[in-house]
Amino acid sequence: MNDLEERLRAALDARAGTYTAAPDAYPRVQARGRRVRRRRWIALVPVAAAATAIVLAVNLGGSGGDGVATGVVDEPRDIYEQVSVKNPPVGEPVTIDDAPEERQTRVWFTEKTAADGSTFHAFCQVTQDLYGGGMGGCGQVAVPRSSGAQAWYEGGTASNWPRPRIALSYGAARDGVAKVEAVTRDGARIPGTVHQPEGAPLAVWTVAFPSKAGVIRFEFSDVRGKVVQRVKLEVFPEDTHAAEPIGPGQDMPGGLTARLYAEPDRTVVWSHGDEEVGLNLLESRLLLTDVAGKKLPVELQIRHGFWFGISRPGTARVSVVFKDGTSISADTVPDPWGGTAVLFSGTYPPSGASPGRPSGDPRAEGYQIVGYDAAGAETWHEDRPGRQPAWQASPPGPSQPAPGQTR
Repeated sequence: MNDLEERLRAALDARAGTYTAAPDAYPRVQARGRRVRRRRWIALVPVAAAATAIVLAVNLGGSGGDGVATGVVDEPRDIYEQVSVKNPPVGEPVTIDDAPEERQTRVWFTEKTAADGSTFHAFCQVTQDLYGGGMGGCGQVAVPRSSGAQAWYEGGTASNWPRPRIALSYGAARDGVAKVEAVTRDGARIPGTVHQPEGAPLAVWTVAFPSKAGVIRFEFSDVRGKVVQRVKLEVFPEDTHAAEPIGPGQDMPGGLTARLYAEPDRTVVWSHGDEEVGLNLLESRLLLTDVAGKKLPVELQIRHGFWFGISRPGTARVSVVFKDGTSISADTVPDPWGGTAVLFSGTYPPSGASPGRPSGDPRAEGYQIVGYDAAGAETWHEDRPGRQPAWQASPPGPSQPAPGQTR
């Protein structure tokens, strides 16, 4: 096995071994982990006497190794702390804001010791959901990886599922790289940022772009505008894009549609128009089950102006009760693909829409989910405590807003 294969295998194992701490997001990451393990190996494109090297950007969402798997944690920032304590930053970290997907990604370099006693710098990343949950880890090989390359891809979200509205890509670069751009199939260019974090051994590049823009590669230029490196973005086709759904879709209240796919693991994909907004697993081993194997009465997601999810059969109505006593409710629909669960959905009113309701987010304030049977009797309820946003104050280091954001 060559160096690239070893690095890829470490990345796959680390990615598959991590999951979010947020219970609502657990099935999404479980499905993603299984899908990553099935992805094929790819290799560096050989370049002979070329002016600029071309490499494949492997969309693994991290460079592998030292993956941290966590259970439910009291403070979302614990995930970053767990990774960074074992892998202390050399120089300042770089933080990438991703407001559309309600998360941040922090990347940095750390010093490691090889088997022969020599030291090298590796790339680390942690992606943190705003209200809990995250994934992260550090590579096990040195950067830079070859003497001729000027920039390297380290992670991104273009292959995440559901597909993000704004995709993020990031990596390392030598000091001679002054500019990075994402290039689409039709030749459009989307500028990124080359950060020079104080005390870091290399620069960090970041690019944020609409996931539907059709980005095919990244180009890196020096201060004179000369292209010194091209990196091809290899976006792996998702299972839902390579297979037909099982049976017809189920139209749901609020304008959502639920469709079932056989892979990975009988997955319900929720969409609004042509945009995927979330998923749930109906596969029996993982149906309504948390990270510890405990059976749950409900899985609820609040995303992009919608609330939706699945519950156990026999639940006829689901309500979300906010801290001020107001609530929203939805009748359930039996899943039409086998009756293993019931579906529910609705539009989510913005904060402050009801009289007296605080202007905050219920995920920070806390709320209760209640299930009722056909006779209107309560059959279960769950209290969801409030969670403070991760990194309430912007963490140290350079930060790049995603498109449409300002600092």
